[in-house]
Amino acid sequence: MNSPFQYNRPLQATDVLGRTACANWLASNLFKGQHSVVWDTPKTGKSSFINKVLAQILKKEQAPLVCRLSCFNIRSEHSFYAAQTNALFGCVANTLGEWENLAATLLPVSKPGITVPNHQGNKFFLVFPDDLPLEAYHELARFPQTFSTHLNRPVIVVLESFQTLAEFSGTSARSMFQKIAELWKSMKNVTWLICGSGSTTSTGYSVFRELFDERRPFYRFAEHVPMEPIEEKEFTDYIIRSFAKAGRVISRDYAGMIFQKMEGHPYYVQYLADICFSNTKGYMNDIMYQSGLEELLDIFQQPFESICQELTTPQIYFLRAVSKGVEQFCSIKVMDKYLLKSSGNVSRIRDALERKGIIETVRKKPHFIDPLFRFWFEERFCKTYWLT
Repeated sequence: MNSPFQYNRPLQATDVLGRTACANWLASNLFKGQHSVVWDTPKTGKSSFINKVLAQILKKEQAPLVCRLSCFNIRSEHSFYAAQTNALFGCVANTLGEWENLAATLLPVSKPGITVPNHQGNKFFLVFPDDLPLEAYHELARFPQTFSTHLNRPVIVVLESFQTLAEFSGTSARSMFQKIAELWKSMKNVTWLICGSGSTTSTGYSVFRELFDERRPFYRFAEHVPMEPIEEKEFTDYIIRSFAKAGRVISRDYAGMIFQKMEGHPYYVQYLADICFSNTKGYMNDIMYQSGLEELLDIFQQPFESICQELTTPQIYFLRAVSKGVEQFCSIKVMDKYLLKSSGNVSRIRDALERKGIIETVRKKPHFIDPLFRFWFEERFCKTYWLT
């Protein structure tokens, strides 16, 4: 039978576990027009959480129009405005005639071309020249406001993977985002939900703190709504219940071991539970649990090796020290043992690993962000690869 554990795509709103308080908070924000921002480390269920929030909003009477746009492959301000306009068109226009009428009415200066799909499943989309005149550029930038006014309806724009737009904007990012923040503040009946991946700790590097902290482009633009963790009992109950529906049995101890070994990480908890579910025919036992762990490590062996191949030898030694629970990285004993050379070098290594999204610093102590990578690094990398 099909596995009840879903980890390879966002969940439908009804399947999302927990996080009810923060979902209610965010839904209330968006419905009343409060710009908001949600970020967390990768694979922590952000898209599923957003599905839960938007489902609440769309149930309301006179619900706003919701437009979702991934910024994953957007590399410039021009591309962003073009993609945003296409996404908004796609929310209300279905036929070529509707696209043409909307373009003629709302984009009289830009005068975009319209590409007609030649295969079923493809979509219409607007094409803009790279050398748009300034007036047309401003028309595109302000299009969400124009669109909302035309519909006489509030609009919520959900921007996902927003960190990639910031990372690819280079040295012009600060001035670009300052301009965008001021523009968005001036728009009436358009509410922005900015989402993406980044460290949630108060220290160390995070692209979102670079955007939203004091004296940053989006300072006080949006309210940060942190995602609460899913409680262990709720997750273990779900695992036990899912096994039982298929006539299989997992004890609360093993369900708890799955949750704890993956440190409550939603993606990895679901993934390990799925493997254990597949390996179980009746009652799950320790052999099935250990086999599931090894299978999960095998699946991620290549991507984790690729991460390590991109690291310098000092960075590898630093991670080895982190895995051993070292706290006093600048002590002479630790620097000698792990070849870290100097306190200045320790700071540079730590900063580089934070920017790579491998560690984050909590209460002045570095931690692995990815619990499975930490487990693999300790159990396979450090025991397989010889370090002098």
